[in-house]
Amino acid sequence: MASERKIYWSVLALISLLVGGLMLSGRIEQQLAPEPVAAWVALQAEGSEVAQTGRIELSAGTDFELHAVLEAKEWSGKTIYFTEAERLLIEGEEIPTDLLRRWTRSEEPRILWFTVEGFSPFVAIEEANDLEEFHFREFFRSDWARAWSIPGDLQPSAERQEVRDLVTGLPRFGTQRFHVRIEMFGPKSSITPEVRLRSPEATDLPEEVAGFPTAIASLPGGLEVPSQVFGLSQIEVAPLARGGAADLLADWTRNRLAFSRLTVVKEMLDRAGLSYEDLEWTEVDLEEGPAWSPEAAGPGDFLRVGERIAILVADRGKPGALDRSDLCFDFIKGARVRPLSEIFVGEGLVQWAPLASSSIAPTD
Repeated sequence: MASERKIYWSVLALISLLVGGLMLSGRIEQQLAPEPVAAWVALQAEGSEVAQTGRIELSAGTDFELHAVLEAKEWSGKTIYFTEAERLLIEGEEIPTDLLRRWTRSEEPRILWFTVEGFSPFVAIEEANDLEEFHFREFFRSDWARAWSIPGDLQPSAERQEVRDLVTGLPRFGTQRFHVRIEMFGPKSSITPEVRLRSPEATDLPEEVAGFPTAIASLPGGLEVPSQVFGLSQIEVAPLARGGAADLLADWTRNRLAFSRLTVVKEMLDRAGLSYEDLEWTEVDLEEGPAWSPEAAGPGDFLRVGERIAILVADRGKPGALDRSDLCFDFIKGARVRPLSEIFVGEGLVQWAPLASSSIAPTD
C-alpha cells in the first residue's frame, strides 16, 4: 500500500513539474517574443527578384505580388522582418536576408488588405477652395485572401458593384495604391486585437505620395499618360475656378493621385512637345477614314465633337479604317474605354488631330 502511494505521489509530482515547465516556457516565450513595431506593403513585379516598398511601374498586363511585412524588434534590440518575400527593399534600402523571417509563432496574425483611393470616383468642383475637401479612403477588399502574400490587383473598389465589359485585346492598366493591417489577438481576446499595425494609410496622402505603396501599369507610347489615370478619381472644376485649381490638379495628375480631362490632355501634349494650339484638326468621316497607320491615325490621337475629346486606343472595327467600332479613352465622370459609337452618337463629321505615338498592333 505504501509503495502504491509512493508511486501515486511521484507521478503527480512529475505531472505538476511538466505543467509548471510548460507554463514557465510559455511565459518565457511571451517575454522573449519579438515586439511588433510597424507594418509595410512591399510590391514585387513579375520577373523581379526583389519586393520593395513605394512605387513600382509596370507595362500593362504585367503581374505583380503584394507582400505584407511585419517589422519587429527582438529582446536583444535587433530589428527583424516577418514576410514571405525572399528579398526586400524598404524605402530604397535592401534588408539583409538574415533579418527576414517566415511567421512560425503560435499566434496567428490576421492580415487585412485594402486599396487606397479617392473618396469618390468623380468629383465636380465649383470653387478652387473645394479641392481642400477632397480626401482619400481605405477600401477593405473582403474578396482578397487574408494572407501574407497575394496577387496584386489594379481593379478599383467601385468596379465590384458594376458590370464591367472586358475590352478584348487590352491588358490591364491603371494606378492603384495599397494598405495592409496586421492584427494580433491574445489568449484572452478573440474579438479585439491586442496589437494592430497599419502600413502607410489614406491620411498620409497627398503629402507622402512619393513613398506610398503604388502600382502603375501603362500602355505604350502616346497612351502612357491616359492609361495611367485609370482607377484614379476624376476631378472636374467649373470654368471660373480653373485658374486657382490648375496648378494643384496638374501636380496631382503628375503624381497619379487624381486627374481632370484638361490635365491629362496637357500632360500628353507636354510630353510630345506641343501646345493645344499646335494641334491640327481635320474633319473626318468615321465611315471613310483616316486610315490606321504610322503615317495617319494611331493610338494617342485626339478626336472631338464640340467640347468632348476622346483619345484613340485601338482598331477594333474594319481593319485599317477608323470607324465607330474602334476603341477610345473617354473621360466623362470617370475614365472609361468605349467604342466610338458610344462616344459620338450623332451623324456628321468628327474632328481628328494626330499625336506622334507608338502604335498598339490592331487585333482581329
